[in-house]
Formats: sequence, C-alpha cells, structure tokens
Amino acid sequence: MDWVTTLNLPSATLAGGKTIPKTVLTSQGGLAKAEEKLLKQYSRLTHVATVQRATARIAPVSDDEHEIGSVIYLSCELVRSGGFGELAAVLHKAFPNPVVLLFEEPGGKVGVSVSLKRKSHAEKGAVVVERTESARLFDFEDAAYADYLADIRHAALPQSDLLAYVSALCDRTAKAAAIASIGEYPHCKDADTPQLMALLAHLRDSQNEINVLRSQYRDKEATLAESSRLRMALKKKEREHDKLATEIKELCHG
Repeated sequence: MDWVTTLNLPSATLAGGKTIPKTVLTSQGGLAKAEEKLLKQYSRLTHVATVQRATARIAPVSDDEHEIGSVIYLSCELVRSGGFGELAAVLHKAFPNPVVLLFEEPGGKVGVSVSLKRKSHAEKGAVVVERTESARLFDFEDAAYADYLADIRHAALPQSDLLAYVSALCDRTAKAAAIASIGEYPHCKDADTPQLMALLAHLRDSQNEINVLRSQYRDKEATLAESSRLRMALKKKEREHDKLATEIKELCHG
C-alpha cells in the first residue's frame, strides 16, 4: 500500500520508512508484559512521515491542555488479518506525539487509527491519550471508503495548527468507522456536525457492547440460562444499534 501517494504527504515530511525496533517501543512506552505480547501481532513498524512546522508549515500548539509539536505517521504490517484495536492502543501509548497508524494485513486490507494526546493532569511533563478513533480493516478499492481516503489527504486537512489537523483526522476517522454499519461515509450540513459526532460516538460504544456480548455468548462454558440471557441482550443491543444507524442516515440525507 502506497500511503505516501494515497495521503499526498508532502515530500518534506517523509521520514524514509525507517524501521522502529520493538525494543524502542518497550523502553519508551513503559509497556507491561501483556502489552509487549501484543507487539507479536505485527511484523514491521516504519516511520512514514512527520508533520510539523519545519516540514509542513503547520503551527505547533502549546496551551494548558496540549503540547503538540508534531504528528507522526507510522506504517504497521500485521502478521495476520483481524482486529487491531488492542495493538493500536499499545502503539499509541508508546509515543508522546499524536500518531496516525496505517495498518495493512497480508490479504491487502488496510486500516487507520488516529490518536490525540493531552497533558497528564496527574503527572507533570507526561502525556496521555485523550482520544483514539479507528477505521477497521477495509478493502482499499471499496468505493464506500473513497470519500474517507480523500478526506484525510494532507491538503484536505486544516492547516492552521496541529491540534486542528489531528482533530480533523480523528473526526473523519470516526465517520469512517460507521461505514460498516451504514454502508457509506457520512456527510451532513455543518450545523448538524455536533449531532452527527454525538451519534457516531453512541454507535461506536454500541458496537463495542455488541462485540463483548457476542464474545460472552460464544463462550462454551456459559450455562444454558446465561446463553439465553446473553442472546436476548444481544438482540436488544443490535436493535438499538440499527436504530442509531438509521438516525445517522436520516441526518445525513435529511
């Protein structure tokens, strides 16, 4: 996958695709043993680009909540197909910068995960993940994702400062996460954007709850009574999820 061309990253931002050793992640990320094991899910992590004032003429941000001097793009080659949520959380944690993770699995599907960091309220000088948004693995040729990929091209993102830049990446990736549920990349009037983002957050939380229920339902050790309860709870949550998806589509086409 040629992410540089797809995202139209300026030549001055490119980092040459240098491989980042896993030992660097474990040392600078302060990873627990369980988190270190998740690193086995990828074969290679490379530094694609760094967007900052010096490379892209986008102003840094330094205020009470944020200290953003750069946004880094990393390419991550997965060992096998499947979800990357837990791995993404560990990789985001390992870097103090906002990170754009560009995933690719052996079958050719791709995914994106973006994190915004803020200053820690508990530890001076430390940063924590404020927000993470992910678009699960999808076929690059899938027309439903064409608008999303166009929307996260470098030139399509706000250039006023790095907070606006990475916030837009997060918002647009949150929209892409809904494609699996509504079948399209959601667009709406500017005045309806706050409502859309709220609905998307509810849709994401609903999907997470469904995933948990499905996992519990498939547990072979669950009793007959537990399986019955979980089946009913799953059906109820799926109906709620479908209702949210319908509300989003009506907002976008209303």
